[in-house]
Amino acid sequence: MKLARAGIFFGGAFAGVALGCAPPAPGAPAADSTVTVAAELDALSRGVTRGHEATFLSILDDTLSADAYHCLPSPRRVFSADAPDGERRIAGVMPHYGFFFGPMSYLLRHRAGRWEVDVRIAVELPTEGDVMELPDCAIPRELEGDRGDIAEVGATCAGTPYSASPSLSACPGSGTFSIVGTRGAQLALLRRWSREAASYWNRDAAAFGLPVRYRFTFEPSAAVPPGFADLRVPLALTCGRTPYFSAFRSGWSLPIVAHEVGHVLGLLDEYETFSGLSPCYPKTPFPGAEVSRMGLSMREGTLVLPLHHYLVLRRYFCEEPPAGPYEGGL
Repeated sequence: MKLARAGIFFGGAFAGVALGCAPPAPGAPAADSTVTVAAELDALSRGVTRGHEATFLSILDDTLSADAYHCLPSPRRVFSADAPDGERRIAGVMPHYGFFFGPMSYLLRHRAGRWEVDVRIAVELPTEGDVMELPDCAIPRELEGDRGDIAEVGATCAGTPYSASPSLSACPGSGTFSIVGTRGAQLALLRRWSREAASYWNRDAAAFGLPVRYRFTFEPSAAVPPGFADLRVPLALTCGRTPYFSAFRSGWSLPIVAHEVGHVLGLLDEYETFSGLSPCYPKTPFPGAEVSRMGLSMREGTLVLPLHHYLVLRRYFCEEPPAGPYEGGL
């Protein structure tokens, strides 16, 4: 089963970040085929992918065929404590939604038998004062402090948090959550994303017994020098389904933010391209991908599978690809 994807145009000027980290010497032993790799990854998935092996094989095939990092180390090698120590900046572009390419950039580090993955996102903050849509009441409760009344910080909270909604929409409208967008509220949102978005990745890596830890850092753009961000985007003060490199949105739930950073890590969506854009065509993950963080992004319980961790980490072993048309810092 082939999951067709095609890139038609580049969606703006963006590129990876080269910070001068020397890549380790290539030479990881190649696996026999993607079938062999997929079978190893299914075994590591502890039954979660059972019955849908063809879907995840196709996701593996599609991602590898679109990736400028060409190598196929075995999962056993990638997740082994014997991987060579070092660090490497991964950078490039990947095709998304069948229409455009989006940036991929992150720092990989291996030491003492464990992996570390760092993503640094510079967020351009808007002027203060406009109302900021939120997915739940966490930020108002953080900011109310001892006041005991969220209205005193200009907030409204009513209804069901977006991540708890049964809807398959990224913006389900299941409640009304907002706050006046002071600089303090905007910074509190970035702090929350930095604290909690990577927790989905770390939770699932631990559950599958994989030696990797993720750190996602969201900072005001003004505090990040040129060339030191993996992604530089504006903060949009609403919810909405828009490409991750056009804006990060205050109304996105934490599961959505965790999914969108997956794109910065070079992962592709695992649902039908136009699904979810209209109530007449709800979000439709590939068969079996409803368990996947990259399939149903809005669910608290969907998983970053061994397949996803493998795709992020395996690039460490590949030869450096040729510089792309948008090579340079953000």
